Amino acid sequence: MADAETPPAEPSVRAQLDALFAPWSRTDAPGLVVGVALKGETLYRRGFGMASLETAVANTPATRMRIGSTSKHFTCLLALLLAEDGKLDIDAPVRTYIPELEGPAGTPTLRQLMQHVGGSRCYLDLGFVGHGMAAPPVGAALRAMVDQTGLNFTPGEAMIYNNGGYHLLSIAIERVGGAPFEQQLKTRLFDPMGMTATASIPSDHDITPGVATLHTPAPGGKWRRGLFPSDEVKGEGAMVSTIDDMIRWMAHLRTRDRLGGATSWAAMTTPPAHPDGVVGVYGLGLMIETYRGLNIVHHAGGVIGGTCQMLTLPDQDLDVIVIANGAPAANVVRLAEQVVDIVLADQVGPEAPKVMAEPNQALKGPWRSRESGVLYNLVEEEGQLKLAFGLGQVGLPLVPTEDGGFAAPAASLSEIRLTPAAEDLDIRFGGKTARYTRAVAGEGDTDAFAAAAEGRYACAEIGATATIVREGETVKLKLSDGYGKSDLGLTILGGDLAAVTSGGILAGFGAAVELIHAEGVVTGFTINTMRTRGLVFERVEGR
Repeated sequence: MADAETPPAEPSVRAQLDALFAPWSRTDAPGLVVGVALKGETLYRRGFGMASLETAVANTPATRMRIGSTSKHFTCLLALLLAEDGKLDIDAPVRTYIPELEGPAGTPTLRQLMQHVGGSRCYLDLGFVGHGMAAPPVGAALRAMVDQTGLNFTPGEAMIYNNGGYHLLSIAIERVGGAPFEQQLKTRLFDPMGMTATASIPSDHDITPGVATLHTPAPGGKWRRGLFPSDEVKGEGAMVSTIDDMIRWMAHLRTRDRLGGATSWAAMTTPPAHPDGVVGVYGLGLMIETYRGLNIVHHAGGVIGGTCQMLTLPDQDLDVIVIANGAPAANVVRLAEQVVDIVLADQVGPEAPKVMAEPNQALKGPWRSRESGVLYNLVEEEGQLKLAFGLGQVGLPLVPTEDGGFAAPAASLSEIRLTPAAEDLDIRFGGKTARYTRAVAGEGDTDAFAAAAEGRYACAEIGATATIVREGETVKLKLSDGYGKSDLGLTILGGDLAAVTSGGILAGFGAAVELIHAEGVVTGFTINTMRTRGLVFERVEGR
């Protein structure tokens, strides 16, 4: 009798990782770099694709790349070190250290800014409204926040991701630390950790040796340089690093034996309780969650033409860093999770169940809330029900909840929970729940909207003007604050509501425009995005 056929051996971990990242091993597109360490030993470090298509330089493990918002927890730790020195009180209002913030932007505490619960508006998001992707002069960020007259919400009441809060935190650090923010990061964090290739670089216009070019796709299969629309990015996301430096840093995230005391690290890694009693996932610059039953600490980052995901599993001593400079179709957050699936194949639990679209067809389409001003879209992708912002067609995966609803875990860094309620949806975001009703795309009366809304408007809070005008079959919203302009196309959803669907970054931010009436006449409109709420423009000319 013949021996039973010997089953083929499983591919090695390295071979599986090579196969996972093989799609980006090419010379005609930007790529990514990957670092993996297990129990303090580097398991995998490779570069894929091109660091620069212009100069035909390939990515290598030594390539420096922007890590975007992954920088945030470095900023928080630096603030906590200054608190340990007695120079900073993270529970003091930010105006304690930046007294020119006399308006509402000065009210939140530094801790609230670090947890994105401060409620003030973000200079970057206000800039996207007023000047699109133009870069204003240095100093404009602080001026924009000094000039604020409104809030997204009362400090501590809810959560909206806010880069501007970290910009203010950086200025406070600079003022009490007695040295430029970038120098303090180097002296107190990078140098002690031996992170010699890591630096905080405020502008993409600065030439920094060894840094990969950022790439964004252009029509016809071409590429453009990715340039962030600011020359003064600080603790909100200015760092460049390498996979070796980040592996060294993640080991310290687990041991915490060189920088910071136990109280500081507890603050960094303790998620907040939201006002509704639900515990969030965002500590101080770090997200604390589970993935397939395993505890994870992580934070992603995004810049114009690049993405990053840093993920560590403290119980398994596994560290993963994936940084991309425009790699086509690369979802670095999902790729980092797939690395965990491969390396810890014998330890991961079952995958989270998906909400399938077939039994939930009636929920598909746009939903709006008069209370929050936010517009969401439930879409179908590959048979799965997903949640998109505005009228977006690319959504966040939903998972079922025990109460019969759905959740998009960590969406915009705060779990979104949807609960069908009769004909409506209750959507909980960042500690607040609002009722959402249907807003049917394509059924709005474009002629009536244009006739009522055409004219000029102004927003004193951001020093911007706006024009609503009919151009052929399209209604356009044209905005400018003197630094640049945005030319946006609107889709009328019915009545006074329209969604930005073309023409700039606000389309990706799910922007909605709603007209304001007084005595039967349109007197203004509000703009709401996933990060800016209730920004009012008042009519200055026209009917």
